[in-house]
Amino acid sequence: MKTKNLLLGLLCLLTLPTTFIACDDDEFVYYTDMATVTDRDGRWVLESDNCGELIPLNTAALKMHDADKDNQRVIAAFNYVDEKDRSNKGIELYDIYRVLTKDVYCMPADDTEANDSIGNDPIHIRRITTSAKHLNFYFSVMGNNSTIAHFINLITVGDKKEPDSNGVLHMEFRHNNEGDHPRFPQWAWAAFPLSSIPGYTEGKTKKLSIKVYEGNDTETIISYDLTDAEKADASLEKNAKEYAISDFSNTKTK
Repeated sequence: MKTKNLLLGLLCLLTLPTTFIACDDDEFVYYTDMATVTDRDGRWVLESDNCGELIPLNTAALKMHDADKDNQRVIAAFNYVDEKDRSNKGIELYDIYRVLTKDVYCMPADDTEANDSIGNDPIHIRRITTSAKHLNFYFSVMGNNSTIAHFINLITVGDKKEPDSNGVLHMEFRHNNEGDHPRFPQWAWAAFPLSSIPGYTEGKTKKLSIKVYEGNDTETIISYDLTDAEKADASLEKNAKEYAISDFSNTKTK
Protein backbone atom coordinates (compact mmCIF):
# COMPACT_ATOMS: atom_id res chain seq x y z
CA MET A 1 0.00 0.00 0.00
CA LYS A 2 1.42 3.40 -1.01
CA THR A 3 0.80 6.24 1.43
CA LYS A 4 0.88 9.94 0.56
CA ASN A 5 0.82 12.75 3.11
CA LEU A 6 -0.99 15.99 2.31
CA LEU A 7 -1.07 19.14 4.42
CA LEU A 8 -4.08 21.28 3.69
CA GLY A 9 -3.02 24.88 3.54
CA LEU A 10 -2.69 27.85 1.27
CA LEU A 11 -2.12 25.78 -1.85
CA CYS A 12 -5.17 23.55 -1.68
CA LEU A 13 -8.51 22.78 -0.04
CA LEU A 14 -8.97 26.09 1.75
CA THR A 15 -11.58 27.03 4.34
CA LEU A 16 -14.42 29.50 4.21
CA PRO A 17 -15.39 29.76 0.53
CA THR A 18 -16.71 33.07 -0.75
CA THR A 19 -20.18 33.54 -2.17
CA PHE A 20 -20.32 33.86 -5.92
CA ILE A 21 -22.80 34.89 -8.58
CA ALA A 22 -23.61 32.36 -11.29
CA CYS A 23 -25.20 33.25 -14.62
CA ASP A 24 -27.40 30.98 -16.69
CA ASP A 25 -27.58 33.58 -19.43
CA ASP A 26 -27.13 37.32 -19.88
CA GLU A 27 -30.50 38.11 -18.31
CA PHE A 28 -30.81 35.71 -15.37
CA VAL A 29 -28.40 36.11 -12.46
CA TYR A 30 -28.61 34.35 -9.09
CA TYR A 31 -26.56 33.94 -5.95
CA THR A 32 -25.29 30.65 -4.55
CA ASP A 33 -24.09 29.87 -1.04
CA MET A 34 -23.83 26.94 1.34
CA ALA A 35 -26.10 27.23 4.36
CA THR A 36 -27.59 25.47 7.36
CA VAL A 37 -31.37 25.06 7.54
CA THR A 38 -32.60 26.23 10.95
CA ASP A 39 -36.01 26.09 12.60
CA ARG A 40 -36.45 29.59 14.02
CA ASP A 41 -39.65 29.61 16.07
CA GLY A 42 -41.49 27.51 13.50
CA ARG A 43 -40.07 29.36 10.51
CA TRP A 44 -37.35 27.94 8.25
CA VAL A 45 -34.29 30.18 8.04
CA LEU A 46 -31.03 29.64 6.15
CA GLU A 47 -27.90 30.48 8.11
CA SER A 48 -25.63 30.96 5.11
CA ASP A 49 -21.86 30.77 5.36
CA ASN A 50 -21.24 34.13 3.73
CA CYS A 51 -24.52 36.06 3.38
CA GLY A 52 -25.73 35.82 6.94
CA GLU A 53 -29.33 34.97 7.77
CA LEU A 54 -31.63 34.41 4.79
CA ILE A 55 -35.41 33.99 4.97
CA PRO A 56 -36.83 31.95 2.07
CA LEU A 57 -40.36 32.86 1.06
CA ASN A 58 -40.93 29.65 -0.91
CA THR A 59 -40.08 27.14 1.82
CA ALA A 60 -41.87 24.44 -0.18
CA ALA A 61 -38.60 24.16 -2.11
CA LEU A 62 -36.92 22.87 1.05
CA LYS A 63 -39.60 20.22 1.53
CA MET A 64 -39.38 19.23 -2.14
CA HIS A 65 -35.69 18.40 -1.71
CA ASP A 66 -36.16 16.75 1.71
CA ALA A 67 -34.16 19.59 3.26
CA ASP A 68 -36.79 20.84 5.72
CA LYS A 69 -34.85 19.55 8.74
CA ASP A 70 -33.14 21.48 11.50
CA ASN A 71 -29.33 21.57 11.07
CA GLN A 72 -29.55 20.26 7.49
CA ARG A 73 -26.80 21.59 5.20
CA VAL A 74 -27.73 22.76 1.70
CA ILE A 75 -26.33 24.65 -1.25
CA ALA A 76 -28.94 27.24 -2.17
CA ALA A 77 -29.33 29.15 -5.42
CA PHE A 78 -31.45 32.23 -4.77
CA ASN A 79 -32.39 35.80 -5.55
CA TYR A 80 -33.08 38.56 -3.04
CA VAL A 81 -36.70 39.65 -2.97
CA ASP A 82 -35.49 43.26 -2.88
CA GLU A 83 -32.07 43.50 -4.49
CA LYS A 84 -31.68 47.17 -3.51
CA ASP A 85 -32.63 46.67 0.14
CA ARG A 86 -31.58 43.32 1.58
CA SER A 87 -32.29 44.32 5.18
CA ASN A 88 -35.45 42.18 5.34
CA LYS A 89 -33.30 39.14 4.37
CA GLY A 90 -36.06 37.78 2.14
CA ILE A 91 -35.05 35.49 -0.72
CA GLU A 92 -36.69 33.41 -3.42
CA LEU A 93 -35.13 29.97 -3.74
CA TYR A 94 -34.25 29.02 -7.31
CA ASP A 95 -32.72 25.60 -6.62
CA ILE A 96 -31.52 23.49 -3.68
CA TYR A 97 -28.86 20.80 -3.31
CA ARG A 98 -29.32 18.77 -0.15
CA VAL A 99 -25.86 18.20 1.32
CA LEU A 100 -25.42 14.86 3.06
CA THR A 101 -25.39 15.83 6.75
CA LYS A 102 -24.52 13.28 9.42
CA ASP A 103 -22.51 12.77 12.61
CA VAL A 104 -19.01 11.38 12.80
CA TYR A 105 -19.19 7.64 13.56
CA CYS A 106 -16.91 6.09 16.21
CA MET A 107 -16.49 2.50 15.04
CA PRO A 108 -15.28 -0.22 17.41
CA ALA A 109 -12.12 -1.85 16.07
CA ASP A 110 -13.60 -5.36 16.28
CA ASP A 111 -16.93 -4.54 14.58
CA THR A 112 -16.39 -6.39 11.31
CA GLU A 113 -20.02 -5.99 10.28
CA ALA A 114 -19.87 -2.21 10.56
CA ASN A 115 -16.48 -2.14 8.83
CA ASP A 116 -17.86 -4.12 5.89
CA SER A 117 -20.93 -1.88 5.70
CA ILE A 118 -18.88 1.33 5.72
CA GLY A 119 -16.69 -0.09 2.96
CA ASN A 120 -13.39 1.12 1.59
CA ASP A 121 -14.03 1.92 -2.06
CA PRO A 122 -11.92 4.65 -3.70
CA ILE A 123 -12.79 8.27 -2.96
CA HIS A 124 -10.97 11.55 -3.53
CA ILE A 125 -11.28 14.58 -1.25
CA ARG A 126 -11.18 17.69 -3.42
CA ARG A 127 -11.69 20.31 -0.75
CA ILE A 128 -12.47 20.73 2.95
CA THR A 129 -14.18 23.82 4.34
CA THR A 130 -15.02 24.83 7.89
CA SER A 131 -18.26 26.71 8.55
CA ALA A 132 -19.74 27.88 11.86
CA LYS A 133 -21.05 24.47 12.91
CA HIS A 134 -19.83 21.97 10.30
CA LEU A 135 -16.84 20.39 8.63
CA ASN A 136 -17.67 20.17 4.91
CA PHE A 137 -16.12 17.81 2.37
CA TYR A 138 -16.20 18.25 -1.40
CA PHE A 139 -15.30 14.89 -2.93
CA SER A 140 -15.50 12.71 -6.01
CA VAL A 141 -16.25 9.03 -6.53
CA MET A 142 -16.74 6.79 -9.54
CA GLY A 143 -20.24 5.58 -10.32
CA ASN A 144 -22.76 4.81 -13.03
CA ASN A 145 -26.28 4.21 -11.70
CA SER A 146 -27.85 7.45 -10.46
CA THR A 147 -30.41 5.51 -8.39
CA ILE A 148 -27.74 3.95 -6.16
CA ALA A 149 -26.87 5.99 -3.06
CA HIS A 150 -23.19 5.76 -2.16
CA PHE A 151 -22.49 5.36 1.58
CA ILE A 152 -20.17 8.14 2.86
CA ASN A 153 -18.75 8.36 6.39
CA LEU A 154 -16.18 10.18 8.48
CA ILE A 155 -15.11 7.79 11.22
CA THR A 156 -12.73 7.05 14.04
CA VAL A 157 -11.64 3.46 14.65
CA GLY A 158 -11.21 1.71 17.99
CA ASP A 159 -9.13 3.46 20.64
CA LYS A 160 -8.40 6.34 18.25
CA LYS A 161 -11.72 7.95 19.13
CA GLU A 162 -9.86 10.48 21.29
CA PRO A 163 -7.15 12.94 20.17
CA ASP A 164 -3.53 12.09 20.96
CA SER A 165 -1.26 14.10 23.26
CA ASN A 166 -0.64 16.60 20.46
CA GLY A 167 -4.34 17.24 19.94
CA VAL A 168 -4.43 15.24 16.70
CA LEU A 169 -7.50 13.09 16.04
CA HIS A 170 -6.91 10.23 13.62
CA MET A 171 -9.88 9.64 11.32
CA GLU A 172 -10.86 7.94 8.08
CA PHE A 173 -13.05 9.23 5.24
CA ARG A 174 -14.75 6.11 3.90
CA HIS A 175 -16.91 5.17 0.93
CA ASN A 176 -19.07 2.20 -0.01
CA ASN A 177 -20.26 2.32 -3.63
CA GLU A 178 -23.01 -0.20 -2.79
CA GLY A 179 -22.22 -2.22 -5.91
CA ASP A 180 -22.40 0.69 -8.34
CA HIS A 181 -20.18 0.26 -11.41
CA PRO A 182 -17.24 2.72 -11.27
CA ARG A 183 -17.66 4.14 -14.78
CA PHE A 184 -18.03 7.94 -14.51
CA PRO A 185 -16.66 10.51 -12.05
CA GLN A 186 -19.32 11.97 -9.74
CA TRP A 187 -19.01 14.92 -7.35
CA ALA A 188 -20.80 15.63 -4.07
CA TRP A 189 -20.60 17.36 -0.69
CA ALA A 190 -20.95 15.94 2.81
CA ALA A 191 -21.11 17.84 6.09
CA PHE A 192 -20.36 16.67 9.62
CA PRO A 193 -21.30 18.71 12.72
CA LEU A 194 -18.17 19.97 14.47
CA SER A 195 -19.84 19.01 17.75
CA SER A 196 -19.79 15.34 16.66
CA ILE A 197 -15.99 15.34 16.26
CA PRO A 198 -14.59 13.72 19.43
CA GLY A 199 -12.76 16.24 21.58
CA TYR A 200 -13.73 19.29 19.53
CA THR A 201 -16.32 20.77 21.88
CA GLU A 202 -13.95 20.32 24.83
CA GLY A 203 -11.14 22.05 22.95
CA LYS A 204 -8.95 18.93 22.96
CA THR A 205 -8.96 18.23 19.22
CA LYS A 206 -6.80 20.78 17.37
CA LYS A 207 -5.94 18.94 14.18
CA LEU A 208 -7.31 16.08 12.09
CA SER A 209 -5.30 13.36 10.39
CA ILE A 210 -7.67 11.88 7.82
CA LYS A 211 -6.85 8.66 5.96
CA VAL A 212 -8.40 8.32 2.50
CA TYR A 213 -8.19 5.32 0.16
CA GLU A 214 -7.90 6.65 -3.40
CA GLY A 215 -7.63 3.34 -5.25
CA ASN A 216 -4.68 1.75 -7.05
CA ASP A 217 -3.31 0.63 -3.70
CA THR A 218 -2.82 4.25 -2.61
CA GLU A 219 -3.78 5.90 0.67
CA THR A 220 -3.51 9.62 1.35
CA ILE A 221 -3.15 11.04 4.85
CA ILE A 222 -4.62 14.56 4.97
CA SER A 223 -3.59 16.85 7.82
CA TYR A 224 -6.19 19.51 8.60
CA ASP A 225 -5.70 22.23 11.21
CA LEU A 226 -8.96 23.18 12.93
CA THR A 227 -7.36 26.09 14.78
CA ASP A 228 -5.53 27.81 11.93
CA ALA A 229 -6.58 31.44 12.14
CA GLU A 230 -5.28 32.18 8.69
CA LYS A 231 -8.26 31.62 6.45
CA ALA A 232 -7.80 32.08 2.72
CA ASP A 233 -10.58 32.55 0.19
CA ALA A 234 -10.68 30.42 -2.92
CA SER A 235 -11.20 31.93 -6.36
CA LEU A 236 -14.68 32.73 -7.64
CA GLU A 237 -14.10 30.30 -10.50
CA LYS A 238 -13.35 27.52 -8.00
CA ASN A 239 -16.52 28.25 -6.04
CA ALA A 240 -18.61 28.44 -9.19
CA LYS A 241 -17.53 24.93 -10.11
CA GLU A 242 -17.90 23.44 -6.63
CA TYR A 243 -21.29 25.04 -5.95
CA ALA A 244 -22.77 24.21 -9.37
CA ILE A 245 -25.89 22.33 -8.30
CA SER A 246 -26.38 20.72 -11.71
CA ASP A 247 -23.11 18.82 -11.21
CA PHE A 248 -24.57 16.95 -8.21
CA SER A 249 -28.02 16.14 -9.58
CA ASN A 250 -27.07 12.56 -10.52
CA THR A 251 -25.03 11.84 -7.40
CA LYS A 252 -26.90 10.15 -4.56
CA THR A 253 -25.33 9.70 -1.13
CA LYS A 254 -26.39 8.44 2.26
